[in-house]
Amino acid sequence: MTSPDNPWFARNLVNRYWAHFLGRGLVEPIDDVRATNPPSNPELLDALAKSFIDSKYDVKQLIRTITASRVYQLSSQPNATNEGDEQNYSRARLKRISAEVLLDMVCQTTGIGEKFDGVPHGYRAIQLWDSKVGHYFLKTFGRPERVSACECERTAEPSVAQVLHLLNAPEIHAKVSHAGGRVAKLVRQLPDDAALAEELYLTFYARFPDAKERGVAVEYLKKGKSSRQNAAEDLAWSLMNSLEFVFNH
Repeated sequence: MTSPDNPWFARNLVNRYWAHFLGRGLVEPIDDVRATNPPSNPELLDALAKSFIDSKYDVKQLIRTITASRVYQLSSQPNATNEGDEQNYSRARLKRISAEVLLDMVCQTTGIGEKFDGVPHGYRAIQLWDSKVGHYFLKTFGRPERVSACECERTAEPSVAQVLHLLNAPEIHAKVSHAGGRVAKLVRQLPDDAALAEELYLTFYARFPDAKERGVAVEYLKKGKSSRQNAAEDLAWSLMNSLEFVFNH
């Protein structure tokens, strides 16, 4: 399979990694490789495959090549020249975070982990080896059943059920409002509303809020003086339900 004379293995693998990072394969769908479904950029696919072969199939090198490229670092904000482009990578595509990673993000940002049936405390969703471990969040957000080898088993499309679950689920609320969770700790440690708003943005977005965002957040926290804890929970939950949190962009 990995003979340098076999171009198909390298081409298929780099196409899958390209789709993973860019949201769409050079050959799309990625499992539909045939002469009548050519790649959108055959020269790029050939170059990536050759580089992969020359590196002796070094997957980490392939990842570095893709993620260090200009196309991977493009903004997801469309403009007049690329707003209709869906296949030529003139802008970054919004891509929903996969089910397991998103659940781990919810646990990490709230500071409250998830206990899965049949595995010890402390296991993350991405460590589950068996897709039969029942979990409503993972099922709702498209975790594959692994009954076939088809990539199409994993559902990447957003749905109303996903929005409603992240917005209303008692399990999510319990994590956000947990007395030992991250939000409660920040409220206790940071009496200054501006500092609290900044820490919440850093927690959920890994960035500082801009001036407008900081102003809105501080104003909301001040209005909740009678229950600053609830106001901070509301702010945290709203950040969690945003496109910036749920989508890779």
